[in-house]
Amino acid sequence: MIKKLKSGINTPKAKIFLLFLFCSFSAWLLIRLAQTYNHTLTFRMQYEQPPDSLVLLTQPPRDLNVRVRASGFQLLRYQISPRDVAIDLRTAQRRKGAYFIGPEAYRRQVESQLGEAMGLLEMTRDTIFLDFQALRSRTVPVRAAVQIELARNYMLDGPIQVEPPNVHLLGPQGEIDTIREVWTEPLKLTGVRDTVSRTLSLPVAGRLPNTQFSVGQVTVTAGVFRFSETVVDVPVEVINLPADREVRTFPASVGVLCKGRIESLKELEPSDFRIVADFENPDPETGRLLLRIAEQPGTIQSGVLLESTVEFIVRSE
Repeated sequence: MIKKLKSGINTPKAKIFLLFLFCSFSAWLLIRLAQTYNHTLTFRMQYEQPPDSLVLLTQPPRDLNVRVRASGFQLLRYQISPRDVAIDLRTAQRRKGAYFIGPEAYRRQVESQLGEAMGLLEMTRDTIFLDFQALRSRTVPVRAAVQIELARNYMLDGPIQVEPPNVHLLGPQGEIDTIREVWTEPLKLTGVRDTVSRTLSLPVAGRLPNTQFSVGQVTVTAGVFRFSETVVDVPVEVINLPADREVRTFPASVGVLCKGRIESLKELEPSDFRIVADFENPDPETGRLLLRIAEQPGTIQSGVLLESTVEFIVRSE
């Protein structure tokens, strides 16, 4: 039965009949598409060109139902490729603190984008209200959320640097007024022996959708060097001593454990330091004089006293 049907379709008369049906349908379709119809279309509204001093906090209505008169070809083209309609926010008006675009204003914008082949018959008469807020600006420092664990005998060469050190914010008051500083994304490094340089993002930018950041990333740099150690014996100086008293401390000098570059440590002299003991403020528990480093050279990374207190003998003149 199937073989007979196939053989019947392949006959010359059947082929001519099928061709006739196809041509008839095509002609009917072209006639229908060439005719004019009234139809309701839904356009997607895209809001563009907000005023420089304002930001749109909430999205206005996106769908717009429009009654149009157009040919079947035009309507078919829209169904295949729906189009957006741009609404110029610069046409917004302000009254009693509220921003809006009246129906006549955005009707003209919609109509100008339909083209001559499509006529606008009817559309919503609702006013578009806009949730605008004035923009504020603020400049805040950037903090590096960086943890660096150095390898043995290595030190940081000064504080961690951030470039740029500040970021400029432009956004609504409700978003930026509480921002006092901005932190980078976290970074943790271990066993560090060489200088560190990383480009890090600012995560807070993703949590402030209506705020513009002058930069979205910063460069964090930390200098690292291998240090050495040396001890410098420095005489103890007693301060706040009455004029009629003399004091002798035991020991008379105290070692300072210095860390830094080898070339800097080689140049150190006792005169580069000043260790003082305040006669008027002895240790309340032991009665010994407390020591502190009053001066030390900037060429070393750190200096630590090997003794925190000293014994003393007072002699009257």
